[in-house]
Amino acid sequence: MIEANQTQIEPIKIYRPWVGVILSFLISGASQFLAGQRFQGVVWFATLSVFSFVCLLCLASPTVPGDFPAFALWIISVVLWITMIVKSYRPIPRFRWYGWMFFVFLALVLSEVTFYGFRSFVRPFKMPTSSMSPTIQGNTRRADGTTLGGDRIFVEGYAYWFSKPQRGDIVVFETKAIAEEQRTQFHLPSDEFYIKRVVGLPGDVLSIRNGQLNNHGQALTQPPILAKLVFPDRQYAIQTYLIDSNANFTVPDDSYFVVGDNTTNSLDSRFWGTIPQKGIIGRVSKIWWPLYRAGKVD
Repeated sequence: MIEANQTQIEPIKIYRPWVGVILSFLISGASQFLAGQRFQGVVWFATLSVFSFVCLLCLASPTVPGDFPAFALWIISVVLWITMIVKSYRPIPRFRWYGWMFFVFLALVLSEVTFYGFRSFVRPFKMPTSSMSPTIQGNTRRADGTTLGGDRIFVEGYAYWFSKPQRGDIVVFETKAIAEEQRTQFHLPSDEFYIKRVVGLPGDVLSIRNGQLNNHGQALTQPPILAKLVFPDRQYAIQTYLIDSNANFTVPDDSYFVVGDNTTNSLDSRFWGTIPQKGIIGRVSKIWWPLYRAGKVD
């Protein structure tokens, strides 16, 4: 009698379907991927990431009229996300404790990569002061004593990847880009962001004549916003650049002279000098009221 060797195959242990839903909350498409449908899981993750990114770009880009295109993309992405979550209700194979540790680590890494990746393209900020008024409004105290929050803005981080700042651009830069000596003199922090308008390019010879900003002795009128700015000949006793009508200042290479539109109430390049291009993080693209917390600029 010949005995047949029978190999018993241990059944694969699986989690209940709701576990797949939780995993897909952490990483889009995770349930499909772990259930064996790897291509479908990757497609879900890529599709939702792309929709979120394009939605943000549309919201921040000045070339996209209004907020409707971004809102429409957001609605579509929400519908797709809900569909993905519903389809994630499926059993998935169990994995050991180190598998859970790796999954949580991967979820945190992807979250950070996505956050900083998106922020390198577009960043939101809140304007707390009136240094750019009336173009961008800061916090305003009402008659009843309450405070109305300042404008929220989007900044294009990619604006100067392949080009240079232009005269008239409103830019955001890190205060650590200001020379340390000047930061110390004016008690400026090194870990904040300022927002100002570019009025002087490398090689410009700037001066103030009769309240008008001049370059090489000629009044700056382009873009038109520069012709509307009024520059006092003498504003503060501690002023160090363009102190009076007899001063001229040459903008160094790879540096920019920036001022606030509220020229009578703005601490800017007239006081602490120019900023290098490497200190500029981007160009202001839109003024908006986002639904999430933004960083502050001055």
